[in-house]
Amino acid sequence: MEYLAYSLMDSAYAEATKDTEFSLPELKLKFNWNRNFKSAWLTFALIGTLLAILTQAQTATAAYKGPGNNYYVQTKGSDLLVRKGPTSSSATVASYRNGSRLPRVVGYANGFAKLSNGYYVGANWIGNKPGKGYTRGPGVGGPYTLSLGSQGSAVAKLQETLGLTPTAYYGQITADKVKNYQRKNGLLADGVAGPQTLSALGVY
Repeated sequence: MEYLAYSLMDSAYAEATKDTEFSLPELKLKFNWNRNFKSAWLTFALIGTLLAILTQAQTATAAYKGPGNNYYVQTKGSDLLVRKGPTSSSATVASYRNGSRLPRVVGYANGFAKLSNGYYVGANWIGNKPGKGYTRGPGVGGPYTLSLGSQGSAVAKLQETLGLTPTAYYGQITADKVKNYQRKNGLLADGVAGPQTLSALGVY
């Protein structure tokens, strides 16, 4: 009798569970070692490169700041020419008087110091203490090249020599006057007062 009861219970359990399914979610883990390794390597390489650039930039900035972050013209009395680019053939846009405080130096190229205002001066004539004295003359830092946008005493002297009212700014009227002079004197008529034109005019 007891055996019959267990048999019936087992049959009932089997009937109740025969259509019941237990399904676990199927996990499909696929790992492409070649692709994932390359991605990870590139990520680490990029991070390393960025850190190196940042470190170098901080070092370079520190090198250019100098003691007290002050820069002055240090010549034997002459003005220091200011140029558009880091070459002696780049146009002169102005000049700083000996002893003048300069904008912050942010870099160096070809013997020229790049200033924070985007212009360049000869690196040999700057220092952390102001130079003493003043001597009127053509200035130092390479030969003069005056062109549109140039300003300062050199431009005023050129304008006086050409018979113009000295405004100390090299505008289109000055450029046209220079071009006419160059044409009449067998010089390249480009309106730029470079060393040859200035020498012919007897300016510097």
